[in-house]
Amino acid sequence: MDWHVFVPGAFALLFAASGAAAVRTGWIWPWLRSRVFRTGLHGRGQLLMAAAFAVQTLSPFTDDRAVSSVLGVASVLTLLTGLVLLVLGERPGRER
Repeated sequence: MDWHVFVPGAFALLFAASGAAAVRTGWIWPWLRSRVFRTGLHGRGQLLMAAAFAVQTLSPFTDDRAVSSVLGVASVLTLLTGLVLLVLGERPGRER
């Protein structure tokens, strides 16, 4: 198996497992616990990033360049959306 299939697949599994744990139980990696204020939002961002890495894993198996390009653009946009959710999960909520 080529590295450009294995590495995004491994990242997808890692992000999916930690994102599901964050959404379901509120568990966050120990080195992130002091920075993450909203675990559900952070977990959803991780799940989006897992989906983007899964799309990157499937992209090399398409023969059509147009389909591969669309999958690449969709993957990058999904990664950016997941990153925005991760950053928003690290910001404290408004307190009145």
